[in-house]
Amino acid sequence: MEMLKDTARHYLPDIYRSLADAWNSLKRPSVPAITSLPNGKWNTRMRQTMDWFDNVQNFLQVNRIDGVYAEFGCHEIKTFRFALNTLGQYRRPNKISHFYAFDSFEGMPEPEGIDKQKIWRKGMNHTTLERFKAVCKKDLHRITATKGFFCDSLPGFNWNAGHKIACAYIDVDYYSSTREVLNFITGKLQHGAIIGFDDWNCYYGDPSRGMRKAFTEWSLSLSGIARLEPYLPISWGGQSFIYQELNKLGKEIL
Repeated sequence: MEMLKDTARHYLPDIYRSLADAWNSLKRPSVPAITSLPNGKWNTRMRQTMDWFDNVQNFLQVNRIDGVYAEFGCHEIKTFRFALNTLGQYRRPNKISHFYAFDSFEGMPEPEGIDKQKIWRKGMNHTTLERFKAVCKKDLHRITATKGFFCDSLPGFNWNAGHKIACAYIDVDYYSSTREVLNFITGKLQHGAIIGFDDWNCYYGDPSRGMRKAFTEWSLSLSGIARLEPYLPISWGGQSFIYQELNKLGKEIL
């Protein structure tokens, strides 16, 4: 009898905790399913880029930055799925509530002037809007996908004034396209937002071409308003920055 009592005293707390956990899980509302990550074997760049998104989520979570995600250039829907599976996870201390996708969904425009490069040609990197929606169908309730070349789609876009960008990912290759994107996100970023430039090292890393040129010009336009603190590299070809509002530096932010 004493042995039975000892056994009961030993195991009952564990049984109780297991039953309580099971009951709480039944009471907890279920969360929506998230779009699956890309299938197949991942190369080094994919793994490193996914790691970058995971690091961004940690940064946003620790700093309790809510907001939205905006991606410019969505070919193959890889980075967008990375974002959904890191920034878009439910039940996090911070909340990324909406995901914007901007792309021509017709491939790249004809490169002109300093945008010309051996690798680029009109129509390459082509993923259709129909394909994008099919892949991301589980998350369409929180996605706005906009079709069109940036010179046409961005100037008149009806942006939700209540949405502040927590993370922007720019994968547009050309100087001209990057300039259009940076002009568009001006005024939509918040203190601590992360901006990723996927094609930072294209054009031989030439500061007078590509993303680097557009970035330098944009940085100068932010003088007296904000600064861009270097953050993390994105695999071998990208670079990211933290957007910091000058009037909030050195101050307590709650």
